Amino acid sequence: METAHATVDRVFRTLRALGHARSHLKHLRSTYSPGDGVHQAMYRPLLKVVLEEIFHPDRLDCPDIEHMSAGLTDLLKTGFSMFMKVSRPHPSDHAPLLLFLVGGVTPSELRLVRETVSAHKPSSQVLVLSTRLLTPKDVPELLFGTERLFPDIGV
Repeated sequence: METAHATVDRVFRTLRALGHARSHLKHLRSTYSPGDGVHQAMYRPLLKVVLEEIFHPDRLDCPDIEHMSAGLTDLLKTGFSMFMKVSRPHPSDHAPLLLFLVGGVTPSELRLVRETVSAHKPSSQVLVLSTRLLTPKDVPELLFGTERLFPDIGV
């Protein structure tokens, strides 16, 4: 009984840590929207929320998705943006969107990417890269079988 309580406690600590990992974000903080008297509660996968944030036609600025300056010209533009109104590039402005998923991707998530992109901007090209292709059995094992939230990096 003590082992079962310790295991359940560890599972809930892991789930709380996953929820806390996005606490600093503005729009991508929660994947759950509570219901009200008219609408029921709804879960939206994080990957779908990110893609909708990128491809939504009315959303001009993505506060949770940052553009990293690469060259000297980009650094100068970023520096002058403190004094002038310079808009950051939007992720959907570029033809191929490279989406890299660390930890793995499931086939259902790949289908979700295809459906979301085709619904919002069918002409765009999205390349999905990942560290591995996950099976349904891999997800609980990776979440709860190892200490993935606090990896031993040898420091």
